[in-house]
Amino acid sequence: MKFLFTFCLLGIVTLFAAPDWASNYENAFDKAKEQGKGVMIMLSKEHCDACWYMENIVLEDEVLVEKLQEKFVPLYLDINDDNIHDLDFIGTPTFYFINSSGETIKRFDGLLNIKEFMAALIVIEDIERNNK
Repeated sequence: MKFLFTFCLLGIVTLFAAPDWASNYENAFDKAKEQGKGVMIMLSKEHCDACWYMENIVLEDEVLVEKLQEKFVPLYLDINDDNIHDLDFIGTPTFYFINSSGETIKRFDGLLNIKEFMAALIVIEDIERNNK
């Protein structure tokens, strides 16, 4: 019985996949240049319920994370603890999608569910395709 419980728990955990967050701003852009990708920055802060939801629910969806990491290096920045490099925000979470040239492709403010975030990634792909 204990084995069955452990097996089921392991199965549930492997359904989720968190992004491979870059360690800092410079590392994210170096990694992005190396891999020919852009950077997705999540501006967040401690005790932000919407940020928690994005990080622990939306950005744990395996399909979404795979799609995100095909084109972007994800970077998590805390607005109170990290240098956010003059990125503007109204509140948290705020998402910046930046291309390999350092230009902002798109910015999203606030909470998105999995379906909305996936749709946002498609919009970003369309913007990039039209800018080429």
